[in-house]
Amino acid sequence: MSSTTAAAPLAKVLNHESYLTEGIPNAASLSDSPLHQFGAWFADATAHADVIEPEAFALSTVSVDASSAGRAIPSTRVVLLKEVDERGFIFFTNYDSRKGRELFPAAASPSSEPESPQGAYASMAFYWRAQHRSIRVVGRAEKISQAETEAYYHSRPIGSQVGAWASKQSTVLQGREELEDAVKAIEQQFGVQADGVKSFVDVGPDAKGEKGATAAKPVEKLPVPPFWGGVRIVPFEVEFWMGRDSRLHDRFRYTRAEGSDGAWEVVRLSP
Repeated sequence: MSSTTAAAPLAKVLNHESYLTEGIPNAASLSDSPLHQFGAWFADATAHADVIEPEAFALSTVSVDASSAGRAIPSTRVVLLKEVDERGFIFFTNYDSRKGRELFPAAASPSSEPESPQGAYASMAFYWRAQHRSIRVVGRAEKISQAETEAYYHSRPIGSQVGAWASKQSTVLQGREELEDAVKAIEQQFGVQADGVKSFVDVGPDAKGEKGATAAKPVEKLPVPPFWGGVRIVPFEVEFWMGRDSRLHDRFRYTRAEGSDGAWEVVRLSP
């Protein structure tokens, strides 16, 4: 084939989605606080049968370190929101993962600071297609308190607590077996046994492990890993979007100075 011949696209979108929502009439129809406005929209999304996992959002961070040769290289992944409070948006992660290192680049090890150090900037994006609604957040990361982290960690199923210890998130695995061996090592270390099976790696649709009753009362909670915990994104910019016909969407952006407790400015943006 000639080098001047255009290659066939690997993917191509031919449909043209129409957005026929009622839109956002004006700023006066919104809450004075973007966090309260988020709460209202999130409640609507949670109640909507066609919105699957409304808590899922895209989290974008930036790496500027030796590995990036000083270049600002972004990375994005899907994360699950766990709480919104009067300060911001909370999720949980391994602080030594790529996102953890990019959210808290100042520490020698991101997991070395136990209580609420200020981190780097990040952005978040929610999209609820069934409602033709989207929310974009820009803010700065901070670690939540150890007490808050412990309360959430111990509310998780014991298998998820084991997984947090076993996974060296974002590091290279030579195979699935390496991860499963790490899970079994943590189970042995803390005396954990899955209900009715020998290991949590034997649980699920592809389970092939030997069944066996637990020999002792199951462990209900593990200590929180020192490298794992909560992150709060404290916003200074939040945008609410609703799709409208002919791509004439409604966009309203809240802003205030970083670190301010003052009133938010709300403006309409061109679509």
